[in-house]
Amino acid sequence: MLIPIAIKHKDLLRDLLTIRISNTIENTNTEPVLAVFSFDAPQDSKLIKPSYHLRLKLSRSTGLSFDEEILNKFTADNIPLIITIETWGTNAINSYRKNPMNDLINGKFDNAIKELCIDLIKKRPNVYIRFNPEIEVPYKRYPWQGYVQEYIDAFGYLAKLCKKYTPQIQMVWGASGYPGALEYYPGDHVVDVASVIMKSDSEMKLEVYPKDYPLKYDLIRRLHRMRFLDKPIFVFGSKNIAKDALDKGMVSEVVKYIQEEKNIVYSKENYIRPNPIDKDTIRGNIKIGLYDPNDFLNNEPSISIEHLFADFENINNGTFEGRFKRVIERNHDVIVTFEPFRHHQKEYDAEVLKHVLHGNYDEEIKAFYKIILSTNHTVYLRYAHEMEIPITRYPWQSQDPVTYINSYRYFMTFIDSIPENVKRVWGPAGDRGSIEWYPGNDVVDVMSIAIYGLPDKNITDPNMQESFSTIFKRKTWRLRFIDKPLFITEFGVKGPEEYQTKWLEGAALVLRENPQIIGVNYFNMSDTPKAWGEIKPPDWSITKETLLHFVATLNK
Repeated sequence: MLIPIAIKHKDLLRDLLTIRISNTIENTNTEPVLAVFSFDAPQDSKLIKPSYHLRLKLSRSTGLSFDEEILNKFTADNIPLIITIETWGTNAINSYRKNPMNDLINGKFDNAIKELCIDLIKKRPNVYIRFNPEIEVPYKRYPWQGYVQEYIDAFGYLAKLCKKYTPQIQMVWGASGYPGALEYYPGDHVVDVASVIMKSDSEMKLEVYPKDYPLKYDLIRRLHRMRFLDKPIFVFGSKNIAKDALDKGMVSEVVKYIQEEKNIVYSKENYIRPNPIDKDTIRGNIKIGLYDPNDFLNNEPSISIEHLFADFENINNGTFEGRFKRVIERNHDVIVTFEPFRHHQKEYDAEVLKHVLHGNYDEEIKAFYKIILSTNHTVYLRYAHEMEIPITRYPWQSQDPVTYINSYRYFMTFIDSIPENVKRVWGPAGDRGSIEWYPGNDVVDVMSIAIYGLPDKNITDPNMQESFSTIFKRKTWRLRFIDKPLFITEFGVKGPEEYQTKWLEGAALVLRENPQIIGVNYFNMSDTPKAWGEIKPPDWSITKETLLHFVATLNK
């Protein structure tokens, strides 16, 4: 049993057992720079041949160690030179226990960096410094993986130091292009070049996301994850692909694809950064709502909005229209999540996003709009939610993001003019990689996320739940490139009433201090049983007393 595990993780085991006695510069032949792409100027994308790639492993506060032949690569200034700097520390086991990037920030490696810049790089052009690659891959192949703010701080420190001594160098953000990469982006002000790696070592050990995409599609997906960056993007190879796998023909095909989607998916609007929000810039009073199909708390005075789910089946049989009318009769606004499917057990259309786009469900969509346009109440219209989660609970999950984007846009522009009282909601769960599915500023009025206390469906102990604050910070950070008001259209916590009351009190304290929030909607019932397999679904239901305490805390 242990031998197969050791073989699978042999590189990690080797690094764990290595004692480093110097800051070593060495050749690396397994990660050549294959090409460069640009969303802003796709016509400038091209193969890169030849190039040099060196790796500097920082471990001590002393100077550098390298073979003499390394020096030749600093003199051939017509060839791009990439230097990947990695923070290892002296003992790898200890490095995995504590983040060695702190040593960089605290100045431990200043002399080594100064020597690299002044004595080796000097005034050489065509030099690119790349820092701690594969940072976003959740594997711990390297000791720096998984530290978000620490990486951002360390990258900024290194960039400032290198530019001080060698202002001509270019700083490369060393992402792999794995889902969620932009969580680790250090900022436009310190990054000159972004990067992706084709089938990096770290991600080949993981099973969460597909690893067997055809090479061209794999490259497109990685580049797509960088679409919010107005930066050139280096494509690095790895030992898991052939060095000549990316050729001129493939580059041309990828460029053609980018150009075809340039007006919307790869628009320059992606480069616009949100402005800081003052305390009361967006928010008035936060709307408080419920998904409460049993009507336990819908008539409470504090409730001003209710959540309904529409699908092809309940539109056709009239169930949705009846529910919608009852909400309006209670003088409430409505969140409507449109789920483009029929009942799971009757039909599972795995191509539903494409079929919506091709007009297969136009009659149902037309009937749906007729219902929601019958009121002057505000309707928050959310389409095909939680699309980024890599499962198949819904047929629109685990799909190509561009297909989703085009399907969303088709649905939201189905009628010629959306009235002012209908707000178009883009509704990811807020999970890793959410931003890949963002459909564009012109078809989104509000974005939403879901916040549930359970971090994993296999956790049944309510005391193991995460706080609202922890989840909120993580999920909103993932959406930091998008400048839209935020509605938490689903949230909930399980457990004894005392625990729920305390958790919701913490939620209220977070919500009232965040000006981006315009509304919250509590999921007041048990979750869908089949979504939890053999495990009993969590019951998020709360009492009237708990709701009143939450509202009172929110309004203080």
